[in-house]
Parts: sequence; structure tokens; C-alpha cells
Amino acid sequence: MKRTIQYFTRHKRRIAVRGGLLILLSGLLLYRLGTLTVGLSPTEVLAANAPLGWHGLYNHPFYLPLLFVRSAVYFLINDYGDFLTRLPNTLFGLLSVISLAYVVRKWHGIRTAVFATTLYGTSAWFLHVSRLASFDVLYLCAIPMLLCSGVLMQKYFKKPIVFYGSLLLWGAFLYVPGLIWLILLTIYWQKEVIAEGWKQFSKTWQRALYVAAGLIWLPLLLNNLARPHQLMLWFGAPSQFAAPLTLLKSFVGVFVHLFVRGPQYPEIWLGKLPIMDIFVLVACVVGIYFYARNKKAFRSRQLFSYFVVAVVLITLHGAVPISLLIPLLYLVAATGVAFLLREWLQIFPNNPFARGLGIALITIAVLMSSVYNLRAYFVAWPHNPVTQTIFRYDR
Repeated sequence: MKRTIQYFTRHKRRIAVRGGLLILLSGLLLYRLGTLTVGLSPTEVLAANAPLGWHGLYNHPFYLPLLFVRSAVYFLINDYGDFLTRLPNTLFGLLSVISLAYVVRKWHGIRTAVFATTLYGTSAWFLHVSRLASFDVLYLCAIPMLLCSGVLMQKYFKKPIVFYGSLLLWGAFLYVPGLIWLILLTIYWQKEVIAEGWKQFSKTWQRALYVAAGLIWLPLLLNNLARPHQLMLWFGAPSQFAAPLTLLKSFVGVFVHLFVRGPQYPEIWLGKLPIMDIFVLVACVVGIYFYARNKKAFRSRQLFSYFVVAVVLITLHGAVPISLLIPLLYLVAATGVAFLLREWLQIFPNNPFARGLGIALITIAVLMSSVYNLRAYFVAWPHNPVTQTIFRYDR
């Protein structure tokens, strides 16, 4: 107890900042969760009425993490409405933000982490996906959580609990179609840390528990993959590949949707607005420039490999949505913000006014981006006539 009190006393400012951001983001995710729209969309109706519990998970185990949470919520509360139908998704949305914030904090420091968390946590796409009862949210939290597990393993490679937790996380993500490739990439990039960590398992029971943490996921998964047409879905590929010209158009469409004109998907987006707003776009370009200058660095190669795999999976038009790519771009944008601040502060190392001006300008840009995205989601989108025609169903 004494050590706990000393820790809180020594880090009270940091805890206050993190706690405040967590409360604000939780409030955003829960604000009018069940009443922002006048009803559910067809996708949400299917999610609300899907068979859950052990019978449902056994017969349809894909997307297991989200289905498990839904089963727990529906089991505890039998009479649920629109709010509880969407509530499980907000949990994974919050995990996505926390993981991204932790990774940025370790890469660029607390100040950039606050900027990145604010940009990502208030982005319209994040709010759409995290507050809609669909499976997209699992892709939204995939890359941040996989990167977070790698950062934790590198920092705490002498603590077996970190390796147990990482293996359980990877095993859970095995049930999300298409993520097998990102899991394999994560294992490849962390292979040296994994090998070093294995040496810390000096006792037989520790090694047995580590192996068991990996094998516990396989029986249900293998049973599902033995069924017809499930293997291609698991790999994130469509049952039938499109023509080369169609795939080329789909490839170009990924970047068009991100930076020029958003997807015409009113259930999850507003009109034709691009997914990335102008400030995030500029920060992302600067981040790409930074990583291109340092293309041989470990982090540059790691992020590039994730990017290539994500774009290929999205282009194939299988089970993987564009949500997989969004957190990665915000991580690159966070690097762009950190790079801009570093360059500015190096020019004015001893001028407090100039230093404060640079930080203030970035802060204003972040706030303007947040306000723009919040208004797009909470004001413009629910009042769009097209949106109102889609969200009109009861459970």
C-alpha cells in the first residue's frame, strides 16, 4: 500500500492526464450510443439476433473475441436495447485507442501521445466503427494491439506474464479472418525477443504453460476450418478472385477513399468525405517522409510490412475492411507530428516564445481536426437523410 501511494504521488500529473483522456474518450464512446440514430442498421439487427453462447461460438467461431464479449453482455442482461447491442464494440474501440496511445508514448513521448490519442480517438471513422455493432472494430484494434504486444515484449522480456499475454492475444486474433498474416509478421519482427524471452522460462511448468497458451486456441479453430469454404475466408481472401483490372481499380480505390473521396457506405460514413482530414493527411505525408528517410530502421520496415499486407488484403475484397489500415495511418501521422515539433524546437532551442508558439500551433490544429470530425459524426451524419433511411430497424 505504501509503494502504491508513493507511485501515485510521484506520477500524479501523468496519471491525471491519462485518466482525463480515458474519461473523455469513454464519454465519447458512450454518449448517445443507443439514441444517436432512430434505430439499428440491417448489419446491427443481424448482430443482435445472432446465436451466441457456447452453441453459437462453436458453430460460428470467427470473430471470437467480439462474440465472446457479446455473449457475456447478453447473458448478464437479458432485456437489452440499442445501447447494449453496440456496447461490446466500444470496449474494443477503447482498447484500440489505449494500445495506440501506449505505442506512441514509447516511440515519441507523452506530448505526441496526447496529440495522437486526441486525433485518433475523436476521428470520425474511429467513432463510426467503435459505435456500430459490426465486426469492423476487431480490425480497428488489430494493428495497435499487435504493435503494443511487441513493445511490451521488448521492454519486459524478462517477465513471463508478458509472453503469456501476448500469446493469448495472438491466439484470439487467429479467429479474425485475415489477421493470420499480421500475426505471422508480428512473430517475425519479434523473433529475437521471443527467443530471448524463452530463455527466461527456466522451469518446466513455465514452458508447459507457455505451450498450452498457444495450443488452447487450436481445437475450435481447426474444427471450424475443416468446414467447407472457411479456409479462404480465414486467409482473408474471397471465395473467387476478381479480374486483374478490377483488382487494380480496388487497389487505387483504397488510396482514393483515404485521401480524396470516402467510400459510399452510409451505414458507416458520411457522403463522399475522405477518411483522413487535411491536418492528418499532412501529418501522415510528413511521417511517410520521415520513414522513407530512415527506410532501413527496424520500425520503418515493420510498419511498411504491415502496410503492404493490409493494402493487399483490402484490395482482394475478402473479409478484411479498410478499418485495418486506419490506425496504422494515424501512427504514421503521429510520427509526422513528432517530426515537425522536433524540427521546430531544434530551430528555436532556447527561445521560450518560439517554442511555445510551435506547440500552440500544433495544439490548435489538433483541436480543429477533432472538432471537424466530431461535428461530422455527431451532427451531420445522423441528420443525413440517407443515414435515417438505413437506421430504422428494431432488434
